[in-house]
Amino acid sequence: TMSKEMSFAPIGAHNSGLVISSAVTITIPTYATQWMVQALTQNVRFTLDGTPPTATLGFQLKAGDPPLILSVSPGLALKVIEEAATASLQYQFGGN
Repeated sequence: TMSKEMSFAPIGAHNSGLVISSAVTITIPTYATQWMVQALTQNVRFTLDGTPPTATLGFQLKAGDPPLILSVSPGLALKVIEEAATASLQYQFGGN
């Protein structure tokens, strides 16, 4: 079997402590092609088309799962929200 290594070169600062008790838009940096993201303490929801996520709408990031790397591009309407109080979202944009 062949395995493909995914490269990740960080762009900008690591982000944590974002208050996401209501839907928040995350701006994608100009040269970013990837988003590494992880939910801690509580599950987090996100959308990619500008639809405001809710505690039950959007793709789910489960608290404590390993970081996930998604392909992104500037102009993408990335929005996040916590499913329950005290969620912590850790993220870093990158390129490859």
